[in-house]
Amino acid sequence: MALRSLLRHTRSEQALIALFLALLELVRMQAILLRQDSAFSEIFIKKHTGFEAVMNAGVIVASDDWR
Repeated sequence: MALRSLLRHTRSEQALIALFLALLELVRMQAILLRQDSAFSEIFIKKHTGFEAVMNAGVIVASDDWR
């Protein structure tokens, strides 16, 4: 999926920021991959082959670390 098409449907600046931060977190968790073929070209998002395992493990080990 093209990042531009995903971001195009956000309705507010807050939603855009939240979506971008969520994407960064999914990249950090290695649940999704981002690809850009050259500078300033389209960025593509792809689900990692281990997406389900990462997401399931994330639910199991999720904890409240704000305390």
